[in-house]
Amino acid sequence: MSDIPLKHKELAPKELGFAVVVVSTSKSKELKSGKKVEDISGRKAIYLIEKNGYKVNFYKIVPDVKLEILRAVIEALTKNDVDVLVTIGGTGLSTTDMTVETLRPIFDKEIEGFGDVFRYLSFKEIKSSSYLSRATAGVIAGKVIYCLPGSPNAVVMALEKLILPEVGHLIYIARRDIR
Repeated sequence: MSDIPLKHKELAPKELGFAVVVVSTSKSKELKSGKKVEDISGRKAIYLIEKNGYKVNFYKIVPDVKLEILRAVIEALTKNDVDVLVTIGGTGLSTTDMTVETLRPIFDKEIEGFGDVFRYLSFKEIKSSSYLSRATAGVIAGKVIYCLPGSPNAVVMALEKLILPEVGHLIYIARRDIR
């Protein structure tokens, strides 16, 4: 195996700002009606990100509506203190799941391997239903976007096993040519 990934990890930024966008029509309706929203997946994501020494500089709950998702993503990605965006929800096969359809077309590059490995790890835990997930990731203008299912277990697994161990390395690669 090449030393290049190790060298890239050494050169990777150590301080990164994250955004978390939860895509959930039901949670969005609760929020708009003034009810207290129990966002277990979002809370777990924020906890794990901060536990690993990063900052969460943006958090929002939006309905599973293309324009609302896009508006939140643009708002997050145009902030100078956001390097990584994690969306939670809207990656299933329901007719209302719109996260992937909304974001995939605007990726500069899609990180196909993320979805492949995510489904492989999920298969070890939840067996055949793992292939129903359309989790994916991509890069837009040197910033990384991860699209995760809404399940708290899926969020924890993706962050602990895939995202947090590689995100600095990925940001370094994504930004090498645009500096």
